[in-house]
Amino acid sequence: MKPIIGITMTVIKEKYNINVPYVQSVLEAGGLPFCIPFGVEKDAAQVVEVIDGLLLTGGVDVHPHYFQEEPHPQLGEVMLERDKVEIALAHAALNKKLPIFAICRGIQLLNVALGGTLYQDINAQYEQEPLLHKQQALRHEPSHFVDVVQGSILHKIVGKDRIAVNSLHHQAVKDVSDILKVSSRASDGIIEAMELENYPFCIAVQWHPEEMAVKGDTHSRELFRAFIEACGGTGENVK
Repeated sequence: MKPIIGITMTVIKEKYNINVPYVQSVLEAGGLPFCIPFGVEKDAAQVVEVIDGLLLTGGVDVHPHYFQEEPHPQLGEVMLERDKVEIALAHAALNKKLPIFAICRGIQLLNVALGGTLYQDINAQYEQEPLLHKQQALRHEPSHFVDVVQGSILHKIVGKDRIAVNSLHHQAVKDVSDILKVSSRASDGIIEAMELENYPFCIAVQWHPEEMAVKGDTHSRELFRAFIEACGGTGENVK
């Protein structure tokens, strides 16, 4: 049987919304998407009982109150309902040792859920001048390079010390959670990937592999393959 992958959503104009590439990438890697709405935070433990893996997706900013900061003038849109459910789901999934794949906002949310902090806006708060992390290219096209830590799980999956990624964010991980390990950085030092060691699968990336995977990018497809495989599937792409 194919593994069921719980995918978080957002709300736009009172309608649930999810970008198609998330669903498509899960399907193409051999998983069955199961979209999770807001309001189930009290039942997060029950939700993770019926899914085989959790995909934390990109979207609006994480509310700074979750890491004990006041809002910076460059803070973007926040959505407390989404923060509540995703933090609850992250903790429930970790308690069950459920595979987790976190993307863009997802890496930030996971870090905050585990006690870390964020740059609310890297252009305003980062210690040095950052790269352009809100790319001008199309969403699926690579924008800058990231260096991958040798020996990391991410390195074992992509098989390279350096890969090109897309970039669509203005927030980033600042203080890393005590239990997460950095596995990739951009040339400006911005954290681009983190992971949990001695865990079935928990990889968080700052870029958007779902956008690149549906266009055939090998490294992105391998990330989804590895995730679905960890969730109990074959991890075989259907294309």
